[in-house]
Amino acid sequence: MAASLEGRYGEASEITPGATGQFDVFVNDALVFSKAKTGRFPVDGEVEAIFEALREGREPPAAPERPKAAGFVNRIFEKLRG
Repeated sequence: MAASLEGRYGEASEITPGATGQFDVFVNDALVFSKAKTGRFPVDGEVEAIFEALREGREPPAAPERPKAAGFVNRIFEKLRG
Protein backbone atom coordinates (compact mmCIF):
# COMPACT_ATOMS: atom_id res chain seq x y z
CA MET A 1 0.00 0.00 0.00
CA ALA A 2 2.82 2.41 0.81
CA ALA A 3 4.34 1.75 -2.62
CA SER A 4 0.95 2.27 -4.27
CA LEU A 5 0.46 5.66 -2.61
CA GLU A 6 3.98 6.76 -3.44
CA GLY A 7 3.84 5.52 -7.05
CA ARG A 8 0.37 6.86 -7.73
CA TYR A 9 0.53 10.20 -5.92
CA GLY A 10 4.22 10.81 -5.22
CA GLU A 11 3.51 10.87 -1.50
CA ALA A 12 5.76 9.10 0.94
CA SER A 13 3.99 7.01 3.53
CA GLU A 14 5.06 5.08 6.57
CA ILE A 15 3.91 1.66 7.69
CA THR A 16 4.32 0.90 11.35
CA PRO A 17 3.48 -2.59 12.62
CA GLY A 18 0.97 -2.62 15.44
CA ALA A 19 1.22 -4.81 18.48
CA THR A 20 -2.43 -5.91 18.58
CA GLY A 21 -3.35 -6.62 14.96
CA GLN A 22 -4.79 -3.19 14.34
CA PHE A 23 -4.78 -1.69 10.87
CA ASP A 24 -5.22 2.08 11.01
CA VAL A 25 -4.53 4.58 8.26
CA PHE A 26 -3.74 8.18 9.15
CA VAL A 27 -3.45 11.14 6.78
CA ASN A 28 -1.89 14.24 8.35
CA ASP A 29 -2.47 12.72 11.80
CA ALA A 30 -6.20 12.17 11.09
CA LEU A 31 -7.56 8.63 11.22
CA VAL A 32 -9.12 7.85 7.82
CA PHE A 33 -9.51 4.06 8.07
CA SER A 34 -9.61 1.75 11.07
CA LYS A 35 -9.91 -2.02 11.05
CA ALA A 36 -11.13 -1.80 14.65
CA LYS A 37 -14.03 0.46 13.62
CA THR A 38 -14.96 -1.36 10.41
CA GLY A 39 -14.18 -4.89 11.58
CA ARG A 40 -12.29 -5.64 8.37
CA PHE A 41 -9.26 -4.83 6.29
CA PRO A 42 -9.79 -2.33 3.46
CA VAL A 43 -10.87 -3.65 0.07
CA ASP A 44 -8.52 -3.19 -2.87
CA GLY A 45 -8.18 0.49 -3.72
CA GLU A 46 -10.25 1.69 -0.75
CA VAL A 47 -7.44 3.51 1.06
CA GLU A 48 -6.21 4.99 -2.22
CA ALA A 49 -9.74 6.31 -2.95
CA ILE A 50 -9.92 7.88 0.52
CA PHE A 51 -6.50 9.44 0.06
CA GLU A 52 -7.37 10.78 -3.39
CA ALA A 53 -10.62 12.34 -2.16
CA LEU A 54 -8.90 14.04 0.76
CA ARG A 55 -6.12 15.28 -1.48
CA GLU A 56 -8.69 16.84 -3.83
CA GLY A 57 -10.68 18.36 -0.95
CA ARG A 58 -13.64 16.02 -1.43
CA GLU A 59 -15.48 13.94 1.14
CA PRO A 60 -14.04 10.39 1.19
CA PRO A 61 -16.30 7.68 -0.25
CA ALA A 62 -18.46 5.77 2.19
CA ALA A 63 -16.98 2.50 3.37
CA PRO A 64 -18.62 -0.67 2.08
CA GLU A 65 -21.02 -2.23 4.55
CA ARG A 66 -19.55 -4.87 6.78
CA PRO A 67 -21.33 -8.18 6.25
CA LYS A 68 -23.24 -9.36 9.30
CA ALA A 69 -22.35 -12.70 10.82
CA ALA A 70 -25.30 -15.06 10.97
CA GLY A 71 -27.18 -16.34 13.99
CA PHE A 72 -25.42 -17.15 17.22
CA VAL A 73 -22.04 -15.79 16.14
CA ASN A 74 -23.59 -12.41 15.28
CA ARG A 75 -25.31 -12.16 18.68
CA ILE A 76 -22.01 -12.88 20.47
CA PHE A 77 -20.13 -10.27 18.41
CA GLU A 78 -22.84 -7.69 18.99
CA LYS A 79 -22.71 -8.29 22.77
CA LEU A 80 -18.92 -7.99 22.77
CA ARG A 81 -19.09 -4.72 20.82
CA GLY A 82 -21.54 -3.56 23.45
